[in-house]
Amino acid sequence: MSNQSIHLSALAALQRPSNTGDRSTIRKLSDFDQGVLAVSTSHDKNLGELTHRFDLLCPRNGCGSVILKAGIGRWVERDNVELDTAKESLHPDLPALPAPPATAHWWLVTPNMMEFENIGFTRPVQKDVAAKKLKFLICAECDLGPLGWCEEGGNEFWLACSRVGYR
Repeated sequence: MSNQSIHLSALAALQRPSNTGDRSTIRKLSDFDQGVLAVSTSHDKNLGELTHRFDLLCPRNGCGSVILKAGIGRWVERDNVELDTAKESLHPDLPALPAPPATAHWWLVTPNMMEFENIGFTRPVQKDVAAKKLKFLICAECDLGPLGWCEEGGNEFWLACSRVGYR
């Protein structure tokens, strides 16, 4: 094999998507009749604490990158955080979240970003002068987002339950 053919095959391998597995089994939260209850489970060690029973995936049709393995995120209902801007239209695979101060369902990931399989972060943004800077969580494969958020330098990472896929 010549050096040129090795380089061409290496280039072709690098250009191929890394997520070429079966993506037909990605389900959205809205696909489950019982919502969060259908995708969560309780662990004996922390009675009453719910975690996700499925791997969390990028919800984009054709991507499906694994973001977080099953059982790592803890379910929390808390005040919503504004992730979307009025200037940009929302991607069809990302449902709208309720406007603050309404609550939303989240998967809380702690103690650090190393818990994730594959996640990306935006540059820090500051919604107003009094607020802390936030980084939005996005798919590291296709940049779909925001899927969630974290405070700059913080150790809590919040994924919107309705903005991830389940498998």
